[in-house]
Amino acid sequence: MKKIFIYMGIAAAAILSTGCDVQEFLDVKPRGKDLATKIDHFVGQINHTNIISVTGNLVYANMGEELTNYPSPLERLQTQQKEPGLFAFQYKDDPFRGDVASAEWDASYAKIYQYNTIIANVMNAEDGTEEQKKAIKAEARMQRAFLHFYTSIFFSKPYNASTASTDLSIPIVTEANTNGSESYKRATVAELYDWVTSEMKEAIADLPDGYGLTRCYSGPANVILGRVYWYMGDYANALKYLQAGYGIIKANSKYAFLSYRTSDKTWKGTKAFYNTYPDPWANSETVLIRYNTMTDLVNETNPILFIKPEYVAMYKEGDLRINHLTKHAATGGMRPAGRRYLNTMVELPELYFMLAECEARTGSEDTARQLMLEYRKSRFATDEAAAIPAEVATREDLIKFIVNERILEYPARGASVIDMKRLWNDPVFQFKKAAFTHTVVGGETYTMDASSQLTWKIPYTVKKYHSDWMDN
Repeated sequence: MKKIFIYMGIAAAAILSTGCDVQEFLDVKPRGKDLATKIDHFVGQINHTNIISVTGNLVYANMGEELTNYPSPLERLQTQQKEPGLFAFQYKDDPFRGDVASAEWDASYAKIYQYNTIIANVMNAEDGTEEQKKAIKAEARMQRAFLHFYTSIFFSKPYNASTASTDLSIPIVTEANTNGSESYKRATVAELYDWVTSEMKEAIADLPDGYGLTRCYSGPANVILGRVYWYMGDYANALKYLQAGYGIIKANSKYAFLSYRTSDKTWKGTKAFYNTYPDPWANSETVLIRYNTMTDLVNETNPILFIKPEYVAMYKEGDLRINHLTKHAATGGMRPAGRRYLNTMVELPELYFMLAECEARTGSEDTARQLMLEYRKSRFATDEAAAIPAEVATREDLIKFIVNERILEYPARGASVIDMKRLWNDPVFQFKKAAFTHTVVGGETYTMDASSQLTWKIPYTVKKYHSDWMDN
């Protein structure tokens, strides 16, 4: 039995996952260069729904510091997500047990395989110019590197320069080959980040200045590289690439903040603005899209996730973002209203948050304030209400303020989980650890006691075929 998992999307496989006998399939359907022969075929792969959307529940959103719950929804969390969601809410470091797969792992490696087939074969396309081929290859390299980074967030320790050379991360997979997956080893954190940043820098050089919503071009590519450095805590390098991406993106007039003040809260004339989060496909804030639709977690009648009262109170007078929360009749708890989208790529609010934080840390505090004010004017009823509060007086106050603004923009969508990991050892944010508790109203409380709870063990469906791997 081959130690792989076949993912029959475009024609790709996610290696390093489960065991199945695939020889018959491989004998019938040739692999590699036979999958695509023309430029349009490779573009079709990049634009395919299997690449653009994330399948399965992203469990990490259940770990957010802003979350609370009630007994009945907690039971549903266990039933609907087959326990991983419940275990994540309880801050357990091994949510994926038995035959329960992880979308955070499986979906990423499935897409990595697909990008590897493009990288290996696009230069041999029968048509197209050399420039077109190099651009498609660069786009695939960029996305492949990002998926390694994204997956590593959950299955390896956050970057720490003093331990990165010994801390274990995830395997680096650069071949579209379903044979020999047994030989893959976990890279160290240092190896992974060195490879990711190198890949992204080389790819950016071959990317064009403009594409569509699903295509990675130089603007969002620079932002993605800046995000990697931002997560590493290398704010100087992060600022460099975020500024580069910001300049390219802002030069395109189609990108703009949605004004929450306007009287017509609709887009495409179909969905009520405050009954759901803005559709990323019809949203001037979306620059590059790879998304997951998180409907099940906030079902209208049986929601799973709720926001702690103290975080609801952070929405001050005039803050129209609170309209994306609604009271649940059965429990009285505040929850995200309707459908949530999680875009793992690039959109204006997160770009502004990262850029403002990096400016506050290593650049210009005044620029950071200007960026936050521009963002807030789109979210508040008046300019006066949008003003940065007077108590945000120092540089450190401003950094804390920016991090909290991310939570208020993205409640229950996992943004705070990324910050929980990257800021665990940041001296400015040690106070936040007191908030890393999940309380079931009228029931038990779960507490984050150690950073190891934020680093999941390798899913059992993967580890059982790689018994030589040292687990987290």
